[in-house]
Amino acid sequence: MDPVAFILLKAPGFIEFIQRFGYIGIFIWFITFDQISPIPEEISLLIVGYLCAHNAFHPVLAGLVCLAGFVTADIAYYYLFKTGSRLFKKKSGRSNTSWVARYKVKLKNNMPKTIATLNFIPRMRMWAPILSGSMKLPFKRFILFDSISLTIFTVLYLSLGIIFNNSLSAVMEKMKGLQNIIFFGAVIIAAIVIIMVERKKIKKTA
Repeated sequence: MDPVAFILLKAPGFIEFIQRFGYIGIFIWFITFDQISPIPEEISLLIVGYLCAHNAFHPVLAGLVCLAGFVTADIAYYYLFKTGSRLFKKKSGRSNTSWVARYKVKLKNNMPKTIATLNFIPRMRMWAPILSGSMKLPFKRFILFDSISLTIFTVLYLSLGIIFNNSLSAVMEKMKGLQNIIFFGAVIIAAIVIIMVERKKIKKTA
Protein backbone atom coordinates (compact mmCIF):
# COMPACT_ATOMS: atom_id res chain seq x y z
CA MET A 1 0.00 0.00 0.00
CA ASP A 2 1.41 3.41 -0.98
CA PRO A 3 2.05 5.83 1.94
CA VAL A 4 -0.24 8.52 0.51
CA ALA A 5 -3.07 6.04 0.08
CA PHE A 6 -2.56 4.82 3.62
CA ILE A 7 -2.70 8.32 5.10
CA LEU A 8 -5.80 9.37 3.15
CA LEU A 9 -7.73 6.19 3.92
CA LYS A 10 -6.73 5.86 7.58
CA ALA A 11 -9.19 8.49 8.83
CA PRO A 12 -12.44 6.85 7.65
CA GLY A 13 -11.28 3.46 8.97
CA PHE A 14 -11.57 1.64 5.65
CA ILE A 15 -7.87 0.79 5.49
CA GLU A 16 -7.92 -1.01 8.85
CA PHE A 17 -10.48 -3.50 7.59
CA ILE A 18 -8.59 -4.03 4.35
CA GLN A 19 -5.27 -4.66 6.05
CA ARG A 20 -6.59 -6.88 8.81
CA PHE A 21 -9.28 -8.91 7.09
CA GLY A 22 -8.72 -8.63 3.32
CA TYR A 23 -11.77 -9.78 1.35
CA ILE A 24 -13.63 -10.54 4.58
CA GLY A 25 -12.90 -6.97 5.65
CA ILE A 26 -14.59 -5.64 2.49
CA PHE A 27 -17.66 -7.75 3.20
CA ILE A 28 -17.79 -6.68 6.86
CA TRP A 29 -17.44 -3.03 5.84
CA PHE A 30 -20.38 -3.11 3.46
CA ILE A 31 -22.76 -4.94 5.83
CA THR A 32 -21.91 -2.92 8.94
CA PHE A 33 -19.97 0.34 8.99
CA ASP A 34 -20.97 1.30 5.46
CA GLN A 35 -24.56 1.60 6.73
CA ILE A 36 -23.62 4.41 9.12
CA SER A 37 -20.47 5.81 7.52
CA PRO A 38 -20.64 9.23 5.80
CA ILE A 39 -18.52 7.79 2.98
CA PRO A 40 -20.77 7.15 -0.05
CA GLU A 41 -20.70 3.56 -1.32
CA GLU A 42 -19.59 4.85 -4.70
CA ILE A 43 -16.40 6.17 -3.11
CA SER A 44 -15.75 2.90 -1.28
CA LEU A 45 -16.06 1.02 -4.58
CA LEU A 46 -13.71 3.47 -6.33
CA ILE A 47 -11.15 2.85 -3.59
CA VAL A 48 -11.53 -0.92 -3.89
CA GLY A 49 -11.06 -0.55 -7.65
CA TYR A 50 -7.91 1.49 -7.03
CA LEU A 51 -6.58 -1.22 -4.71
CA CYS A 52 -7.35 -3.84 -7.36
CA ALA A 53 -5.28 -1.86 -9.85
CA HIS A 54 -2.42 -2.03 -7.33
CA ASN A 55 -2.83 -5.83 -7.08
CA ALA A 56 -4.10 -5.71 -3.51
CA PHE A 57 -7.18 -7.66 -4.64
CA HIS A 58 -8.32 -9.64 -7.64
CA PRO A 59 -10.97 -7.45 -9.33
CA VAL A 60 -13.45 -10.29 -9.92
CA LEU A 61 -13.21 -11.62 -6.38
CA ALA A 62 -13.36 -8.11 -4.92
CA GLY A 63 -16.42 -7.34 -7.03
CA LEU A 64 -18.18 -10.52 -5.90
CA VAL A 65 -17.43 -9.75 -2.25
CA CYS A 66 -18.71 -6.17 -2.60
CA LEU A 67 -21.86 -7.45 -4.33
CA ALA A 68 -22.37 -10.07 -1.62
CA GLY A 69 -22.15 -7.34 1.01
CA PHE A 70 -24.70 -5.16 -0.76
CA VAL A 71 -27.15 -8.01 -1.31
CA THR A 72 -26.80 -9.26 2.28
CA ALA A 73 -27.52 -5.79 3.67
CA ASP A 74 -30.53 -5.38 1.37
CA ILE A 75 -31.99 -8.75 2.38
CA ALA A 76 -31.64 -7.74 6.03
CA TYR A 77 -33.41 -4.40 5.42
CA TYR A 78 -36.14 -6.11 3.41
CA TYR A 79 -37.04 -8.62 6.12
CA LEU A 80 -36.66 -6.17 9.01
CA PHE A 81 -39.22 -3.85 7.46
CA LYS A 82 -41.42 -6.66 6.21
CA THR A 83 -41.77 -8.05 9.74
CA GLY A 84 -42.92 -4.64 10.97
CA SER A 85 -40.42 -4.10 13.77
CA ARG A 86 -41.44 -1.05 15.84
CA LEU A 87 -37.91 0.32 15.77
CA PHE A 88 -37.74 0.25 11.98
CA LYS A 89 -41.30 1.49 11.57
CA LYS A 90 -40.32 4.51 13.64
CA LYS A 91 -37.28 5.09 11.42
CA SER A 92 -39.40 4.81 8.30
CA GLY A 93 -42.02 7.16 9.74
CA ARG A 94 -39.47 9.94 10.10
CA SER A 95 -39.05 10.18 6.33
CA ASN A 96 -41.03 12.54 4.14
CA THR A 97 -44.48 10.98 3.70
CA SER A 98 -45.11 12.33 0.19
CA TRP A 99 -41.70 11.13 -0.99
CA VAL A 100 -42.27 7.66 0.42
CA ALA A 101 -45.77 7.47 -1.04
CA ARG A 102 -44.50 8.52 -4.46
CA TYR A 103 -41.82 5.84 -4.57
CA LYS A 104 -44.19 3.19 -3.25
CA VAL A 105 -46.42 3.86 -6.24
CA LYS A 106 -43.43 3.66 -8.56
CA LEU A 107 -42.31 0.38 -6.99
CA LYS A 108 -45.76 -1.10 -7.43
CA ASN A 109 -46.05 0.01 -11.06
CA ASN A 110 -42.48 -0.55 -12.22
CA MET A 111 -40.30 -2.38 -9.71
CA PRO A 112 -37.19 -2.94 -11.93
CA LYS A 113 -36.85 0.71 -12.96
CA THR A 114 -37.55 2.08 -9.47
CA ILE A 115 -35.07 -0.22 -7.75
CA ALA A 116 -32.41 0.66 -10.32
CA THR A 117 -33.11 4.38 -9.84
CA LEU A 118 -32.82 4.18 -6.05
CA ASN A 119 -29.62 2.13 -6.28
CA PHE A 120 -27.95 4.78 -8.41
CA ILE A 121 -28.97 7.77 -6.28
CA PRO A 122 -26.15 8.40 -3.76
CA ARG A 123 -27.06 7.41 -0.17
CA MET A 124 -30.58 6.40 -1.23
CA ARG A 125 -29.89 2.76 -2.09
CA MET A 126 -31.21 1.35 1.19
CA TRP A 127 -34.70 2.69 0.39
CA ALA A 128 -35.18 0.01 -2.27
CA PRO A 129 -35.28 -2.87 0.27
CA ILE A 130 -36.93 -0.73 2.96
CA LEU A 131 -39.90 0.23 0.81
CA SER A 132 -40.13 -3.19 -0.85
CA GLY A 133 -40.15 -4.91 2.53
CA SER A 134 -42.64 -2.52 4.12
CA MET A 135 -44.97 -3.02 1.13
CA LYS A 136 -44.48 -6.80 1.38
CA LEU A 137 -43.62 -7.02 -2.30
CA PRO A 138 -42.59 -10.52 -3.52
CA PHE A 139 -39.09 -11.25 -2.25
CA LYS A 140 -38.03 -13.23 -5.33
CA ARG A 141 -38.88 -10.35 -7.65
CA PHE A 142 -37.21 -7.83 -5.38
CA ILE A 143 -33.96 -9.79 -4.97
CA LEU A 144 -33.78 -10.53 -8.72
CA PHE A 145 -34.05 -6.90 -9.82
CA ASP A 146 -31.99 -5.66 -6.89
CA SER A 147 -29.16 -8.11 -7.64
CA ILE A 148 -29.09 -7.18 -11.33
CA SER A 149 -29.01 -3.47 -10.52
CA LEU A 150 -26.33 -3.90 -7.85
CA THR A 151 -24.19 -5.99 -10.20
CA ILE A 152 -24.17 -3.15 -12.73
CA PHE A 153 -23.56 -0.62 -9.94
CA THR A 154 -20.61 -2.59 -8.54
CA VAL A 155 -18.98 -3.31 -11.91
CA LEU A 156 -19.34 0.33 -12.97
CA TYR A 157 -17.65 1.92 -9.95
CA LEU A 158 -14.98 -0.76 -9.54
CA SER A 159 -14.10 -0.35 -13.20
CA LEU A 160 -13.93 3.43 -12.86
CA GLY A 161 -11.48 3.06 -9.97
CA ILE A 162 -9.31 0.68 -12.01
CA ILE A 163 -9.51 2.70 -15.23
CA PHE A 164 -8.74 5.97 -13.48
CA ASN A 165 -5.62 4.51 -11.86
CA ASN A 166 -4.42 2.84 -15.08
CA SER A 167 -4.91 6.06 -17.05
CA LEU A 168 -2.81 7.99 -14.58
CA SER A 169 -0.17 5.25 -14.58
CA ALA A 170 0.27 5.53 -18.33
CA VAL A 171 0.72 9.31 -18.14
CA MET A 172 2.77 9.61 -14.97
CA GLU A 173 4.94 6.51 -14.67
CA LYS A 174 7.69 8.48 -12.99
CA MET A 175 5.40 10.48 -10.68
CA LYS A 176 3.66 7.80 -8.59
CA GLY A 177 3.40 10.02 -5.51
CA LEU A 178 1.58 12.71 -7.47
CA GLN A 179 -0.58 10.03 -9.09
CA ASN A 180 -1.82 8.89 -5.69
CA ILE A 181 -2.48 12.45 -4.56
CA ILE A 182 -4.46 13.20 -7.73
CA PHE A 183 -6.46 9.98 -7.43
CA PHE A 184 -7.50 10.51 -3.83
CA GLY A 185 -8.03 14.21 -4.48
CA ALA A 186 -10.47 13.19 -7.21
CA VAL A 187 -12.11 10.75 -4.81
CA ILE A 188 -12.60 13.51 -2.23
CA ILE A 189 -14.05 15.83 -4.88
CA ALA A 190 -16.35 13.04 -6.07
CA ALA A 191 -17.51 12.49 -2.50
CA ILE A 192 -18.33 16.19 -2.13
CA VAL A 193 -20.22 16.22 -5.41
CA ILE A 194 -22.19 13.09 -4.45
CA ILE A 195 -23.13 14.57 -1.08
CA MET A 196 -24.25 17.83 -2.73
CA VAL A 197 -26.34 15.93 -5.29
CA GLU A 198 -27.87 13.88 -2.48
CA ARG A 199 -28.84 16.96 -0.47
CA LYS A 200 -30.26 18.64 -3.58
CA LYS A 201 -32.29 15.51 -4.34
CA ILE A 202 -33.64 15.40 -0.77
CA LYS A 203 -34.64 19.06 -0.93
CA LYS A 204 -36.51 18.50 -4.18
CA THR A 205 -38.39 15.50 -2.81
CA ALA A 206 -39.19 17.20 0.52
